[in-house]
Amino acid sequence: MAVCPDTSQEPDFRDLDVNEVERQLYLPPNTLTWLPSVDLPVGSAGPMLPDDAKAAELLERLGVDPVDRSTTLAARPDPLEHSALWWVLDRAYRALRVGMGVPPAGGGWPALPVETGSVGRHLYVWVGLAALPYVRRYHSDRDVSDEISWASLATLGEELASARRVTGLAGLEATWGMPRIFSGVSYRLGRMAFDRQRPSPESPEHPVLAVGQCGLNVHIPGSGGRLDPHACEDSLDQARAFFPQRFPEQVAAFGCHSWLMDDQLGAYLPESSNILRFQRRFTTFVDRELADWAPLEHIFHRRYEGTVVPALLLDDLPQQTALQRAIVTHLRSGRHWYNRTGWMTF
Repeated sequence: MAVCPDTSQEPDFRDLDVNEVERQLYLPPNTLTWLPSVDLPVGSAGPMLPDDAKAAELLERLGVDPVDRSTTLAARPDPLEHSALWWVLDRAYRALRVGMGVPPAGGGWPALPVETGSVGRHLYVWVGLAALPYVRRYHSDRDVSDEISWASLATLGEELASARRVTGLAGLEATWGMPRIFSGVSYRLGRMAFDRQRPSPESPEHPVLAVGQCGLNVHIPGSGGRLDPHACEDSLDQARAFFPQRFPEQVAAFGCHSWLMDDQLGAYLPESSNILRFQRRFTTFVDRELADWAPLEHIFHRRYEGTVVPALLLDDLPQQTALQRAIVTHLRSGRHWYNRTGWMTF
């Protein structure tokens, strides 16, 4: 059962503008420029949230841990009580509806500040629940199986669990994946996930793609365990079959932007390493951005965003695997890890 906003009186959120919302949520000016006003098709209602029983059922289907299901249900937003947050929810929901199936041009959704409390930290979860019927319909219209549909959408549970491990707080932080997953752009196919990109523009400066061609972003979910070569090959083969049958883009390449593309790993890991085997699949490498935070967060579930990782933090990290030892040894030497983008043909 869906819960509709009370229309017996005009919800306060409708009277707010972006400047007032940013003020109420303690956001710097222009933080919400990613949320333009978007009109829904004529006759469409705004976001309708499932009741608690249905929400709990859907959250379980979306791979959300019991603890995160409980905190989400306790943080239900209300258009009158949380008018500024409902303004954000309404616009994010509209953006998903109108942009269904269209690869986003920009980044993901920024984190809402801790001052917005538990309701703010869980707001994007409720956006996803409100948009869920529409992305499920989009999947069905494109002959995406239930198995692939739910496996792709269950990334929500992984993002919630990961944010809680890193911060100790329930709810979501900034999320790059949510707007792609819940607009039908990203799909989990076996070990890996893939999301569609926009076509290369008229005057591309791209190492692999020609004008009008597209790439698929490759993601390595943390829930998949080892980066087994056979599982990776199967996942790539699934992508090669899946996307051309359902979408109009001329896909020409796979791209992976990750610290796992850093060639410095080769100095520490054996040639038989699954990470190096995966890295060697890619033939063209571009970009090089400082990313010491990435292995700290993804391998150790620790948050650090400075330019030099403190020795006290490094002393506190486990050293049980070759990869853990490589990360710490490299940082102790005063060197850094980098995100790079690897490309290989489709």
